[in-house]
Amino acid sequence: MNALITTKNKKLLYAFVAVWSLANLVLAWLLAVGQVSFANDSIWIAVLVLLPCIVVLMRLIQNPIADEPAGRKTSKGKLGGLIAIVVIALLLLQAVLGKFILLLLPVVAAVILLLLKPKLDKQEWLYASLLALIAGVAGLGAEWISFITPIQWGFLQVPLTLLSFLVGWSILRRIGLLQQGIGRSRFLTAGMLPAVRSFLLGILLGTPWALASVVMGSAEGGRAAWVKSWWQPLIAFQPGIAEEAWGRLLMVPLVFLLFRRLSPNRTAFFTALIVMAYWFAYLHASGNAVSVLVSTLIIGSLFVLPSSIVCLFYDLETAIGFHFWMDFLKFVFALFLFNR
Repeated sequence: MNALITTKNKKLLYAFVAVWSLANLVLAWLLAVGQVSFANDSIWIAVLVLLPCIVVLMRLIQNPIADEPAGRKTSKGKLGGLIAIVVIALLLLQAVLGKFILLLLPVVAAVILLLLKPKLDKQEWLYASLLALIAGVAGLGAEWISFITPIQWGFLQVPLTLLSFLVGWSILRRIGLLQQGIGRSRFLTAGMLPAVRSFLLGILLGTPWALASVVMGSAEGGRAAWVKSWWQPLIAFQPGIAEEAWGRLLMVPLVFLLFRRLSPNRTAFFTALIVMAYWFAYLHASGNAVSVLVSTLIIGSLFVLPSSIVCLFYDLETAIGFHFWMDFLKFVFALFLFNR
């Protein structure tokens, strides 16, 4: 946890350690007594212990974008209207394309990259390519995918992940936000060892969220029913890397470009982060309209928003560890509790 001591107010760090420890104890106890389904009434205990972790985390990892000079104010009415337009457009796009929207994103990213013609150094290309390759290889075993084959899914992850990272970094650098710490990679700024430490920190940091995910029923059936072998939980590297790439590093900067026309960068970026967190959650929701709404609010508030804060306001590698650990533990529990 020492890597998070970047704030002058160490009381926040101590508060986070306290609520993090309590959450781990309570969630581990819930698992020990058999709480692994959303239908169980004690699910709300998990929510209640996770909420303080989220609140303190958001205070601890703050928006690093500097306040702009006085004079540029947010046009609240116009920004609200633009948010509504963006949300409606995203919902319509998902309604028309469904999961095939992921096939469109690499094309969009490629076009943007051609238009921007950014000056990307060799290290960025190599690192983005390595992460894309890991996501692609892991994706070959993603047997929960049904709209295309797992092999097609694995191959899709390479351009999707690679181009999302390159476009995201390019946009953030051009506007000056990457230089302020938004969406930074610990590997690119500090090297391999600090990046590995950040990944491990993400695992440690994300443990309450990973346990809460299992407590709330993520390991039961559905997406985790395919887990039958010891190695399959490692497929968590695919969503852990790829979803941080397109869900955070690509989509948030793109939406931010629209919002910054009506608001200072700091406000516009945080607004884009929130909008995309709930849209990302919506993509993972299923069922009737009421179920989708409830799932979107729960997934977005409890899981996607914290991951987005870590990725965009702290560093990429911590977010990958955080995200990987949530899916990895889900698959491990599915293997040993339900699928043997």
